[in-house]
Amino acid sequence: MSASDYEARFPASGPGPAGLRAGVATRALSVDVWIVGALIAAAAAIRFIVIDNQSIWQDEALTLYEARLPFGAMIHTIVHVETTPPLYFVLAWIWGRVFGTGEVALRTISALAGIALVPLAYLSARELFSRRAAVIAGAFVVVNPFMIWYSQEARAYMLLAALSGASFLWFIRARQDPSRRGVGWWCLFSSLALMTHFFAGFLVAPEALWLLWRWRTRVVALAVVVVAVVQCLMLPFAFADTSHGLSWIAAVPRLNRISATAAEWGVGIIYRRTTIPEGLIGGALLIAIVAGLIVFGGDRRTRRGAKVAAAIAGFVFLVPLALSLVGMDYFLSRNVIPAFVPLAALVAGACAVPRARLLGGALAVALLAIFSVAAVRVQTISYLQRPNWRSVAHALGPAPVQRAILVADGTTGNPLKLYLPRVNWVQPQNHRLSIGEIDIVGATKRLPLVATDRVIAGVLTARPAAGASVPRSRSPRGAALLARFRVNNWILARFALRHPMSVDIRELVQLAPRYFRRVPASLLVFFQQPGR
Repeated sequence: MSASDYEARFPASGPGPAGLRAGVATRALSVDVWIVGALIAAAAAIRFIVIDNQSIWQDEALTLYEARLPFGAMIHTIVHVETTPPLYFVLAWIWGRVFGTGEVALRTISALAGIALVPLAYLSARELFSRRAAVIAGAFVVVNPFMIWYSQEARAYMLLAALSGASFLWFIRARQDPSRRGVGWWCLFSSLALMTHFFAGFLVAPEALWLLWRWRTRVVALAVVVVAVVQCLMLPFAFADTSHGLSWIAAVPRLNRISATAAEWGVGIIYRRTTIPEGLIGGALLIAIVAGLIVFGGDRRTRRGAKVAAAIAGFVFLVPLALSLVGMDYFLSRNVIPAFVPLAALVAGACAVPRARLLGGALAVALLAIFSVAAVRVQTISYLQRPNWRSVAHALGPAPVQRAILVADGTTGNPLKLYLPRVNWVQPQNHRLSIGEIDIVGATKRLPLVATDRVIAGVLTARPAAGASVPRSRSPRGAALLARFRVNNWILARFALRHPMSVDIRELVQLAPRYFRRVPASLLVFFQQPGR
């Protein structure tokens, strides 16, 4: 046996070994700092360079409107309109008072949270697996199109991901060392995550139970009680979800949403759906490859870390699916975003298994390539992006006279109210105004249409139809068609009234068949005051 076969052992004290250990620790810290710094810089560049590439969409428009209200009115609005706890909206309100309430300013909150997700994923993977896995996990966050998408959206989801990721990181640490510091940070980030979105509970609950089962100390018990109290205080917001705003989720077939989650998390296709088999097969294939690498290529540490990450991520995915079977159906790709850091760490750990480095490295390269290509496609192909209401507003411009605007696909049209000058967000249905112009925003894509009478087998029936809802190319009685033109996926038409007409919104809805070839089932109607 050679001298190299013996493990070198140094005394606990002494200038030589102590200096050596300090030097090794310093070099390790330096390497981590440089790696994380490079990943953070890349994530920041990707998110901020194109942060205003897409216009705001329906939910973001609501955020911008709420951030511009007085504080009391904002709280009243989120209680009655929003379906999540208030932390993000309070933060956005404060942020808006300092940096403004424009789309870039408010999206910056999510961008910063998305950047913070890089070190959180890096450190989580390093704690569970290795530095190699940590680098891969951080890189996943940098280029993942799903993470980029929600880092550029003025909503709570990326803040939820970051706070959930911080909760997971400190859970890993508290699981190994239940010190006051570690447990305290876990308690803080878990509580903040619960105050951001009720789906954080599906991550925090298994963490809390795991810590209690493992340690049963006074510090852990107190932290779990605090988190439980915060969760109870947030329950009214969760119950509010069941009474308004989320019925559309259950209307989408569950299998479609599972498939869409796999596709969206992988290739970032939000507005352009893949087929159900594509999403399911892609997700199942990735699970099988990751499981195979960990089982056959992982060492003891890899398998131990994989159990932790898989258990927490699996809870976030599977429990909401189980609840959906008993009528509490809120499973959606963005709602389960708390699972991203544990899932990224798990996949990164599989890519860094010590006994199958070549296969694991190939998986990492393949995933990073898929993510990168998808991220570029989303930023460069218009039909993969949010509806471009900014261009529609630019085409409509200021109103020379008081005008009414009728928008097809009314469930997504509210951003127009913010992009157009002199438009009030809230407009009473029965408030009559004298208008001299009606502008129509028709959609070329297929939309649900107002039910029409059809004769089927000699029987007159009313059936809802679907199709394009575009403005008429001829002037109705009492109006003159001034212009009709296309903007992206919309066709706009401007009708000047021969005589001013006093109407309210409900009456304008009744007049819609005069101006649309086929009337959309969802129609947004509002007034625009003259001037800039």
